[in-house]
Amino acid sequence: MIHRLAAGRWLLCGAVALASRLAGTRPALAQLRTCVTVEGAKEATEVLTRLVRSEVDRHPTHRAASDGCQAYLTVELIDLGAQAGEGRWLNGRINTQVPYREKIGPDGQVAAVERLLTVVLANDPFVLRDPNATSWLRRQQRALEVRSHLRVGVEVYERASWMDGSLATLPGLAVSLRREVSEFFIGVRLGGAVQSDGARGQLQLRAQVDAQLEAAVYARPSANVSLFVSGLLGIAHQRFQGPAPFDGPGAIGDATSTGVSVGARAGVEVLRISDVRGLAFLELQAPTFVSADPDHGVVDAWIPSASLGMGVLF
Repeated sequence: MIHRLAAGRWLLCGAVALASRLAGTRPALAQLRTCVTVEGAKEATEVLTRLVRSEVDRHPTHRAASDGCQAYLTVELIDLGAQAGEGRWLNGRINTQVPYREKIGPDGQVAAVERLLTVVLANDPFVLRDPNATSWLRRQQRALEVRSHLRVGVEVYERASWMDGSLATLPGLAVSLRREVSEFFIGVRLGGAVQSDGARGQLQLRAQVDAQLEAAVYARPSANVSLFVSGLLGIAHQRFQGPAPFDGPGAIGDATSTGVSVGARAGVEVLRISDVRGLAFLELQAPTFVSADPDHGVVDAWIPSASLGMGVLF
């Protein structure tokens, strides 16, 4: 009986030791020692090599090494030149796998290397877990955190609204702030349009201020010129001036209305590969409320509008 207890104790100790040893080796297996080779133009390989090694170290499954290699990563820089119209590309291969190709777009070489290695390292057959096996929303969130670009914009526009049987136009100015990644961007926009003159004998929209959230998609995110469409949701504040029938004959009064508005915008961006871009757009806006003045009777109408404008992005 004593011998059986002793043997059982030794077996238990051995099992614990083996489990501890296996648990201790898991991090080493999870991070493969990866030797990096960069090919291409001589003057570009040194900087690109440092960039690739740094990006490899950011992945949970691999780490850059110079010896004792468990995986071999090859990255090749291909410059097809401006005349070919194709620009620069990166080819990546892990061990003997089929290479993956990634174009260096307007967001630069750093973002292209990150996208390339995310795909290449995830397809290493020795990796037990795909580092990119997350939902689409999580990938887009990570892209906004890591690869997004912050841009500030200034716009001038002309707003037009149909009121009281005539077309009213107001010149406006807006500023915007956006975070852009690949084929889409999200941002905020603050704009104001003001009209100081006009006939006092009829209803006039004197001013409109908008604070909006915007989400947009590009048709050609890697091109120098691209169309885009966006949706807008925000708050609109309107100020009117016109006849006030509740105050008596010939009376002129002011009225204001504030509420939620929705809109859509379509346009084109140019010079997208430069630091300063240009854009032109057409925007349609529809308030979700009826502008009304129950005290003086200046206005009681639903007033959508259209805007035509242009701007610059920095």
